[in-house]
Amino acid sequence: MKDLNIYSKFFKKLIIFLLISLSLINVSTYCCLLSPINIEGNSKNNDFEKDNTNEEKKIAYLTFDDGPSKNTELILDILKENNVHATFFIISPYIEPHIQFVKRAYEEGNAIGNHTADHEFKYVYTCEESFFKSFNKQQKFIKEVTGSDCTIFRFPGGSNNTIVKNSRGKDFTKNITFKLNEVGVNVYDWNVDSGDAKGNNIPASTLIQNISREIKDKDGNYKNPAIILMHDCMTKNTTVEALPGIIKLLKDAGYDFGILK
Repeated sequence: MKDLNIYSKFFKKLIIFLLISLSLINVSTYCCLLSPINIEGNSKNNDFEKDNTNEEKKIAYLTFDDGPSKNTELILDILKENNVHATFFIISPYIEPHIQFVKRAYEEGNAIGNHTADHEFKYVYTCEESFFKSFNKQQKFIKEVTGSDCTIFRFPGGSNNTIVKNSRGKDFTKNITFKLNEVGVNVYDWNVDSGDAKGNNIPASTLIQNISREIKDKDGNYKNPAIILMHDCMTKNTTVEALPGIIKLLKDAGYDFGILK
């Protein structure tokens, strides 16, 4: 009888161990299923750079939306002077000669991302068919200019855009994101906002202060990675003025610079 009790206790422990193991496997599988949906500024494969000691580097990604324009050329000059690179999420240029700035940006080692050809909410977000028509048009344009397939995308207004959610439902951009991930396109939002979208001629000092504040989380820790939203369309002259100070701020905080892929 004593032996039976021993065996009974053994099998109970074995069953509990197996149940815990299965639970851990399910959690791991669930995390893996989430990783390709790439809408909060995370890499599809979560492969941000680390140094040889396995200590995580602080990486900053300078991103510019809505170009190219004359300001793109000025930004490229500043990036080159400071030996850093950035990511440009472009629309179709309003002025054809500005195409040269896209080509230059790519040739100098910066990343070129798709931001739809139109950036017109009333057209791009009418339905998925309209969205992909604009997206594919821009993919073709980028391939023609750079000679390479574009693998990164940012939704006009971001993937969590309230206007789009209210008019098309909360899953509209989520479903599109999943379809883009399936064909190897990574979707990026941002987690640091310069605030230059709130108006034109916002003082450069204000933009720098905005980034200085937003670069840290609620606990005062530096965000890593830091994906910084700025704009390089024609009206954002003060963004150009602020850029040297932004780069200095990030370097002083110990950030390295990367491009989104």
